[in-house]
Amino acid sequence: MKFGIIVNRKLVDRTASDPYGRLYSYLNEMEDLGYDLAWCGQHRFSDTTAFGGDTATEPSAPLAMLAPLMARTTRMQFATNIMLLPAHHPLEVAEQVNTLQEMSGSRFILGAGIGYKPDEFENVGWNFKTRARRFEECLQVLRLALTGERFSFRGDFFSFDDVMVTPPPLPGTHTPLWIGAVSEPAMLRAARLGDGWEISFAEHLLELADKVKRYRSLALENDRPSTLALMRDVHIAPTRDAIDPNFLPNIIRVWQSYEDLGSRADRDELSKEVMFGGKQVTLEEFAPNRAVVGTPEDCCREMQRIREMVNPEYLFITPTGVPDPQQQIAELRLFAREVMPHFRD
Repeated sequence: MKFGIIVNRKLVDRTASDPYGRLYSYLNEMEDLGYDLAWCGQHRFSDTTAFGGDTATEPSAPLAMLAPLMARTTRMQFATNIMLLPAHHPLEVAEQVNTLQEMSGSRFILGAGIGYKPDEFENVGWNFKTRARRFEECLQVLRLALTGERFSFRGDFFSFDDVMVTPPPLPGTHTPLWIGAVSEPAMLRAARLGDGWEISFAEHLLELADKVKRYRSLALENDRPSTLALMRDVHIAPTRDAIDPNFLPNIIRVWQSYEDLGSRADRDELSKEVMFGGKQVTLEEFAPNRAVVGTPEDCCREMQRIREMVNPEYLFITPTGVPDPQQQIAELRLFAREVMPHFRD
């Protein structure tokens, strides 16, 4: 299993002479600790997001932001999780992606989704209601454009004659196209068209296990790779007494914020009762199958369940329950020392 962390924009200091300095240091340390990948999302035209009421984790221009970060690392992969693909022209995306791959030694993974906020499309002239069909067409164009070969294409939204994208990919490389999916139709789309599935942290492990079996089977039928990148809220503490009592309220607040912003995930019954019915639960009741929480030993037990039930190639650690960036870094250090070595391939 490989482990991914968020590109934490809360470390950006806009008053400093080098605003990204702390972010560079963070990524260098995480790379040294053995983390394999860093990811970011994308949102536009708002300073309010589900992650803590700011744009800390979801930049408006993720590919531009990732370029200097990739230049200051050597081994770590970078991914979008997710980029709002149908709010962009696919040829422009292909140009930027191939440029990133050229300067980084092909360490970028394009994770894309259809999005859920109308203004992110309509403000740049795209029809929100046709985004699912346009998303599929964008993927078709990217498959052709990212090769660097000349091609022609005729679709409902895009048409090109004898066009090519430069720079071409590095010899012997290609860009994986992962699809973020929180609904049944989106999961089916990932199996049919993607190279991987980026899975929401809202998924209940027991219910996810069946989806993963169907996803892998459908991907095989479609002759597609079936890489899984599972997002999970993680909170690790040296002792149970040190567990932050705000962790559970924080993740519930973030999950509710996503619903308020228009994201509709498939949720288990207890999650619905807690989020929408006001049901009171303890962390011990709620965390199993939904988050990786507790001492290193507790976290290892939940990680073992994850491996046995869905066996993802990547685990993406999300910061929803631990908003303070310095606390996040301390926990990532502990997780790297005490948990990750037990789950390496």
